[in-house]
Amino acid sequence: MMMRWLQIFKHKYRDFKTTSNERHFLSPLPLRSNANFGHIFYALLSGILVGTSYIPFPPWALLFCYTPLWLIVIKSNISIKQSFFYAWITQFSLSLIGFHWIAYTAHEFGQINWFVSALALFIFCALMHIYIPVTVAIAIWLKKKFSLSAGISLFVIALLHSLIERVWPSIFQWNLGYTLLVGKIPAYQLADIIGFEGLSALILLSNAWLGYIWLNQSQLKKSLSHLAALAIMCIVLILWGMTHVQPWNQFSNEVRATIIQANIGNLEKVYAEKGQGYQETITRRFTDLTKDAYRLFPDTDIFIWPETAFPDFLDQHLLGRKNTNILAAELNPMGRPLITGAYSKDPRSDLRDDQSTYNALFLVNSQGKNLDRPYRKTHLLAFGEYLPLSEQFPILLKLLPFISNFGRGSGPHLMLWNFNNHTIKWGGQICYEGLYPGFTRHLAELGADLLVNTTNDSWFGMGSEPYEHLYMTLARAIEVRRPLIRSTNTGISTAILANGEILQRSPLHEEWSGQFKLKYLENSPTTFYVQFGHWDWVLIVLILMLIISRGAFYARTRRP
Repeated sequence: MMMRWLQIFKHKYRDFKTTSNERHFLSPLPLRSNANFGHIFYALLSGILVGTSYIPFPPWALLFCYTPLWLIVIKSNISIKQSFFYAWITQFSLSLIGFHWIAYTAHEFGQINWFVSALALFIFCALMHIYIPVTVAIAIWLKKKFSLSAGISLFVIALLHSLIERVWPSIFQWNLGYTLLVGKIPAYQLADIIGFEGLSALILLSNAWLGYIWLNQSQLKKSLSHLAALAIMCIVLILWGMTHVQPWNQFSNEVRATIIQANIGNLEKVYAEKGQGYQETITRRFTDLTKDAYRLFPDTDIFIWPETAFPDFLDQHLLGRKNTNILAAELNPMGRPLITGAYSKDPRSDLRDDQSTYNALFLVNSQGKNLDRPYRKTHLLAFGEYLPLSEQFPILLKLLPFISNFGRGSGPHLMLWNFNNHTIKWGGQICYEGLYPGFTRHLAELGADLLVNTTNDSWFGMGSEPYEHLYMTLARAIEVRRPLIRSTNTGISTAILANGEILQRSPLHEEWSGQFKLKYLENSPTTFYVQFGHWDWVLIVLILMLIISRGAFYARTRRP
């Protein structure tokens, strides 16, 4: 056995000593199995680099995290099937690092044992981000089909990845652009031009560029010139971001909003939702904390409670119920309005019919009366708020009655509040809706002055999910240049101004209240991203077609 491994080492060393024209990058090791240990190692390395550069970690390997994977599939003479496998290893490992909280959520939400929860996590990691190996496999097919060079193929992978990650169905529409906000790298300020998806495309292209430099390392002058150009590009983007933000430091008005984070337990939330008690307990918990906060911040203008914080219906036609009376009695002495998550019903609907219940956001005065029509959640969470395919096959609801079945709202709209002789237009987001750029873009198009996001992240524990959800939501404020305040049940509650300044953050899984001075610009201009920037995928497609065509043309002209 020792002699076997000595032979392997000698073979590997000899491969690295050969010239770049004679060897393949990371030449295959002569192992007994068909799997190439060297390739697996570098595929796993890419997964670790991506996973440890994503939220909540600092983006330390941002510019080269995918490069090891892309190099081994481009430079090695492997099949499309093999390239898919190596890329699958990358996506599995990065998913395991970034989405480990799936196991906790399955255990907490599904009330299943840890073994089954871990199995659910592994299934998730195996399938959810399969677009990464799909992208690599398509690129290898194009490389073989059009005889593309290794350098050209790297950029093809990057562009394909950027396109596919935008449309691939996922629990979190994540991308590498968000890491710029986490790392406070000023280039994130350019998101109001190309969005965080566009910033992710630039990062992926940088990964391809570094791979191209590696391929040409034998040509020292060429590789150094490209490395210098890449460094200059990064510096320019950072400096551009630092100067680009200046116009968004202008404010015309201010609102003092106080968030109430009550840290309600999961079982209490479930029982309250199902009408099995705890409604009054939860209502009084929030009102008591609100009174305490009012004593701390008597100058507050408005209170904000999180998603479904009020555990009952709050529609105008359903006022006068026990919990709405408690709410009005406790709020009235403070004389301040409230934005809160609650449940909503259509008029003349049967209160026993769960199908017409909505997860909604209300703006009410100190008497609990609606100041505007509520916003009803549009993007529902699969299995948490609706059962997939239940609309086509209603029998599924009878087979799985424990899954909530909320109604779906008709889309984003504004809630209007008359304050200090002018009208403030609140753009509401409920939980995951803050992750969809198109949703917030629509709110900006409607003329929102302020964005308010209400969330319940109590199902995800203390892992990375609260931080991922936080930064991905705050990113919307940069894209549309509107202040955003985020009120959560268990954390992390905070606010971000239009210039990207993040204000104080709440602790996780603790009762807490805090006041935020939301400075905003009335009738703020619409950003380039809102108007045109989200169409950058068209440009990416054109560049991709141009690269493939050019690469194929040069490959054919060089044939003997």
